[in-house]
Amino acid sequence: MATTDAPTRPTLRDSFPVDNPVQALLRDHDMVRKLAEKYENTHSADVKKQAATQLIQAIHMHSRLEEGVFYPGVRRVDPNLIARFEEDHLAVDDLLATLQGMSMDDARAEPLVREMLDAVLSHIRQEEEQLFPELRQAKLDLTSIGLEMQAFEANLVHLQAQLSDRAARP
Repeated sequence: MATTDAPTRPTLRDSFPVDNPVQALLRDHDMVRKLAEKYENTHSADVKKQAATQLIQAIHMHSRLEEGVFYPGVRRVDPNLIARFEEDHLAVDDLLATLQGMSMDDARAEPLVREMLDAVLSHIRQEEEQLFPELRQAKLDLTSIGLEMQAFEANLVHLQAQLSDRAARP
């Protein structure tokens, strides 16, 4: 497998589960776990840098989706839990901002990536063990949230593509 393989994040061609947006979040969680495992288990500096870059992109996109659409849409189920998750996001957002502004060759990058991974993986477990079961138990129709998440993600992907195009121009 080449080290330039892109993360396995579903693309717009893939079906976004609008009737079950939690499934989309679980797919993102799985992708983050796989990239974290790749990052932690390689001895190759190039693979580690690539995995770190992909983790930063995936976590950034996932955070925007949760903060912008998902959390506001499900806040009524457990406002205190959502507030705690938003605090988790603020801490990770600070790490993301620092990491996005530095080279993965920088000696400070690896400890910051590890700190981010510890926080993110703990957060993922808490969402999956606490929030997602509460949502299932509440039996909410999440279709409107799913549709909004689908549109939000499509806009993020479009903006990323535009920024990549601009960066590639001389």
